[in-house]
Amino acid sequence: MIDRVLLTVLLLLHVAGCAQRPASPRVVLISVDGLWPGDLARAESLGVRLPMLDSLVRAGAFAAGVIGSVPSVTFPSHTTMVTGVRPARHGIYSNQRPWFPTDTGPDARAWYWEAHRVRVPGLFEAARAAGKRTAAVYWPATAHHPGIDYNIPDAWDPRAPDSVFAALRRLGTPWLLDSLGAPAGVGETSDSLRAHWTAEIIRRWDPDFVLLHLLDIDHWKHETGPAGDSVWAALPRTDRHIGQVLAARHRPRPTTVIVTSDHGFLPYERVLRPGVLLVRAGLVTLDASGRVTDWRAGVVGNGGSAMFLPRDSADPAIAGRIRAAIPDSLVGPGRPIRAVWSRDSLRALGGDPRALWAIDMNEGFYTTLGFRGDLLSS
Repeated sequence: MIDRVLLTVLLLLHVAGCAQRPASPRVVLISVDGLWPGDLARAESLGVRLPMLDSLVRAGAFAAGVIGSVPSVTFPSHTTMVTGVRPARHGIYSNQRPWFPTDTGPDARAWYWEAHRVRVPGLFEAARAAGKRTAAVYWPATAHHPGIDYNIPDAWDPRAPDSVFAALRRLGTPWLLDSLGAPAGVGETSDSLRAHWTAEIIRRWDPDFVLLHLLDIDHWKHETGPAGDSVWAALPRTDRHIGQVLAARHRPRPTTVIVTSDHGFLPYERVLRPGVLLVRAGLVTLDASGRVTDWRAGVVGNGGSAMFLPRDSADPAIAGRIRAAIPDSLVGPGRPIRAVWSRDSLRALGGDPRALWAIDMNEGFYTTLGFRGDLLSS
């Protein structure tokens, strides 16, 4: 699916505290990955009941959409949410870190897991400075974050052969998963576990700022399309998970609840492999087995867009060679590419400052990585 447009549901609920001494307010921020406002209307038309989300809409405020980050994929978007700045400033330019075509091994596809890669302070740091306690469950770009008191990051370790739970213990708050009764052996995480962990953190430690990232909707939209039957089956489960978290209380507190998302989805039928363009232009050289032996430019794919990064940004000819590799016959209405963005355009949009060019796809088209195979495929 094309992760191109960030569409957000913003729902605010103020719950009056009933303690004798006024309790300090709390914020609960829940990101439902891949959700967009149209899903709620479509669910209603299909008879899919979402009592928790519906009650939040009635009691609070609803936003039909926002202007997204560039690119509007999971890790940049979530980092923009908590820093208030675009990727060019916060440094999380994509889901995966840039890689060189000759890279091999597990780190060749490493994601922006580590918190130290975020270049600006955000809400976690502001909360810590104000003496507030924070919790984050599966929030992107938070591994080893020093400012989160209760942290289970959206991260994994491709270099380690052990389970995801062992990796989360290393990358987050080390003692937290054991305290929550998480499995010690091999297994998979789920939205059910993530919601349970978040609810338990609220019950036991009552943090002031709580963030939860739910992934089930995004998974099924990728698997079955943005309107597949599995999406409508997953929505009520997500609604129950949100209700489970909001029902968890250590003590009554005024609470602001924000339910939001990181991007929307568009369907696609055809796939473009921009790396093939670099091979055809002589910017990437392959041996007989298809292994990269030399290169002058690489590609970072983001589904509905792709960015071209140079090996040597000081090469005065490289920008022109990359642009010449993108034929105008691929650009325009009804063609794969909607627009070609220059470096200046990317900077104005707040995208990766290292990229010299980017392509934005038309609806119905998607980008994928690789330097061999057909340029366009179904």
